[in-house]
Amino acid sequence: MPYRSKHLAALVQGDHTSEVVDLEDEITGQALRGTDRAFEELIRRILDAWTRAFGGPAQPAMSGGALRQILATAQAAVRRLLSDIADRAPGALSDKLGPALALGVRQGTEFVRAASGRRESEPRVPVVGRVLRAEAHRLRDMVTERRDRALFLLHPDRVHRWSQMLAGLGAARAAIPAVRAHIAWVINTAVHEGLDAVVRATAPLRLWVSEADACVRCLAYTGRVVAADQPFPGGLSWDPRQRAARLPGVEGPPLHSHCRCRAVPWDDAWTTAGIPFPLALRREAHRSIAYGRARPSESRAARLRAVRELLRTEPDLLPAVEARARTALQAGRFPAAA
Repeated sequence: MPYRSKHLAALVQGDHTSEVVDLEDEITGQALRGTDRAFEELIRRILDAWTRAFGGPAQPAMSGGALRQILATAQAAVRRLLSDIADRAPGALSDKLGPALALGVRQGTEFVRAASGRRESEPRVPVVGRVLRAEAHRLRDMVTERRDRALFLLHPDRVHRWSQMLAGLGAARAAIPAVRAHIAWVINTAVHEGLDAVVRATAPLRLWVSEADACVRCLAYTGRVVAADQPFPGGLSWDPRQRAARLPGVEGPPLHSHCRCRAVPWDDAWTTAGIPFPLALRREAHRSIAYGRARPSESRAARLRAVRELLRTEPDLLPAVEARARTALQAGRFPAAA
């Protein structure tokens, strides 16, 4: 019996995405090893030292031995913390590229079995290529650049106020989200290569499945189907200001950092019970836009522009979705419960 579209969506957006997030978290934990907490403690200690020496964060520093000692302590800690990450992170990520490829192959095969009802065997897991390995090793340069920038800012000639000290420490700490984002991007790229191996072995088409809480760019792709050897259109977005004409096509997800969309194998002969799966995905994207299910990184203005574009270009919206979209546009905001 064919699966219902909602079950296929739950498989990709729920179970499969959770497995990828778990792998990202495992690698990030190995790469960072509590560095965020170490930076919190470092900033607290440096603030205490500044307060003892100069009277508080509102007071400027006096040139002399006290400032030089505080800066030397901060520089040594930044050098140690970020050099440790630069040494650990590339290996932690590189060691998991093979498992990420294998995860993509397994998840793609599970999806084909659920969508087609066939008991497909898993294709061979691709070999980790030079591009993926290079991206893993690029973590060293990324962290080293941020370390050197922070040390440049934490120079006695450049620090006279607490805000300047905090800027230098913040530049160092910014390496942590950069490492997390790069690990997520590389792992999702590897998972997608594994999915592509399943596409080549089993299906004539690829279908974009966005995350359940996708951004306006990814929502413009969800439900789109392309031939297995063809890219998706470039530059799509429900927000016209984020749309870019005449961009080259994209091979597939990830579309941006922390993107966990999937391009899964597809065949129009696979008949889901009820609404066809690509149509169900597009309708869910419409609902997400109309209800304003924005990520914290997305502005309300971007989502409202997306609502206006939805109403302008989609003549067959479900009545409830259209009503919700018009209400949001008239009010200039989305209900808090959306």
